[in-house]
Amino acid sequence: MMKGFTYSRQNIILGLVVLYFIFSVLLNILFGLDYLIPCLWKTFFGIECFGCGVTSSIIEILKGNFQFAWEINKLTFLVFPLLLFHSIKEVFFKIYKV
Repeated sequence: MMKGFTYSRQNIILGLVVLYFIFSVLLNILFGLDYLIPCLWKTFFGIECFGCGVTSSIIEILKGNFQFAWEINKLTFLVFPLLLFHSIKEVFFKIYKV
């Protein structure tokens, strides 16, 4: 059995959240359906936080629309590469034990 599957079983809640995020992003990209979780800070207090728009901006980056992604939230261009690097590193180190 692959070691990555054991890691996923140990973190079932995180895995479900990631699957929901991936599924909702794919629905948004392919069909324009918006099932993303709203920003709780904006919902409760009515003002945007620094993270507001990061998910929408990442969706625009995946679509190839970099200018609109920059207009939505500039922080994404720092967060997205770091998140991608961290995700790849976690999978690589868990599977291959480097």
